[in-house]
Amino acid sequence: MAIIGLPPLSLPYVSDLFRAVALTALGRAAAGVALSFTLSFGGAGVLAARVLPSDAKFAEDAEFSYPYVTANNQTLRLAVGVRIYNERNLIVMPATVPAKANVLFKTDINGDVARVWILTDDEAKAYQDK
Repeated sequence: MAIIGLPPLSLPYVSDLFRAVALTALGRAAAGVALSFTLSFGGAGVLAARVLPSDAKFAEDAEFSYPYVTANNQTLRLAVGVRIYNERNLIVMPATVPAKANVLFKTDINGDVARVWILTDDEAKAYQDK
């Protein structure tokens, strides 16, 4: 039975359609593998570099106890919208921050800590030398 205006469904047409879908799926898989390889090996240097503010204060072994942080012998309050960046430059929640860490921090107009960057060992050594 044929529908008026449409060609009959034949076996070569079905196999061509299957081949096109298979090639598209294979192409997507190959692109995914290439992207993950690039990010894993080729893009590692690009992802590792992060820009840290030059006007931030350095604190060695800052202690976090939400909503406070003790840095440089001062107990400061974390601001309501504090942004805490971990070593991979991802924003983390205050509850997931390590109890002690070498950090850079910036305060807002009220004196509350508005931004915190948890430093890697290499970054901390660079700031200790300053």
